[in-house]
Amino acid sequence: MVEKTKKWAIIIGIILVGVVLSAGCADKAEQEVAPAAPPAEATNTSTQSSTDETPAAPTSNESLIDLIGKAKGITVKYDMVTTDNGEIVSTSTAWLAGNNMRIDTTAEGQAMSMIVRGDDQVSYMYQPDENMALKTVLDEVPESVTGDVEALMDLNPTIIGTETIDGMRCTVIEYVVMEEPEELKMKQWIWIKNGLPVQMEMTLPSGISRREMRNFDFGSISDTTFELPAGVDIKDMSEIFNMSSLPEGA
Repeated sequence: MVEKTKKWAIIIGIILVGVVLSAGCADKAEQEVAPAAPPAEATNTSTQSSTDETPAAPTSNESLIDLIGKAKGITVKYDMVTTDNGEIVSTSTAWLAGNNMRIDTTAEGQAMSMIVRGDDQVSYMYQPDENMALKTVLDEVPESVTGDVEALMDLNPTIIGTETIDGMRCTVIEYVVMEEPEELKMKQWIWIKNGLPVQMEMTLPSGISRREMRNFDFGSISDTTFELPAGVDIKDMSEIFNMSSLPEGA
């Protein structure tokens, strides 16, 4: 069970990189929060109107902070497709609302959900096929589950231009997340309208992993979305790893 959990932690962790590092909260710079798009606007990426894409593209790190700050506190649901060298490896659906987040992922025919309840300072890795969830207590309550803009700015992102994807005008940035033992380069397309990521590429020696965000829906999200089903067996991660570290015969 521990090995399976580690595998899923890696998969979910990679997915979270695109969410956490590209749509952070900008509380440090005290940006104004842009209002979420009303439900009446088009939400499917294939039907986005270019007339909505009027904000100016950022030209400096300061304006990039402003752009990313638009996603603070946003309520949105969207789908994600992840490919490695052109082959689909996982599909996901994400929900963001306030300090809560949920990502349902299917990979290799298996399902897993990551649920973060920021106000309660807990996260769950839920395995529906085993009716079991691993609970982790968060040390701090994040102001926004979409992360901290400082985490991105510390990576010295470079603005390389603008590009339109499915009618969504995006600022394109590049940065290096890791240099050792293997360099990990990232490229992201950030929606100028609201600071959300719409595409991400990770370049490794083994090839390119791409994540595409689709079908954005800015309607309301029920609080029950971030709750576990009744009867789930909840195990505390700290207790599991403390038990696994005990010497034999203890």
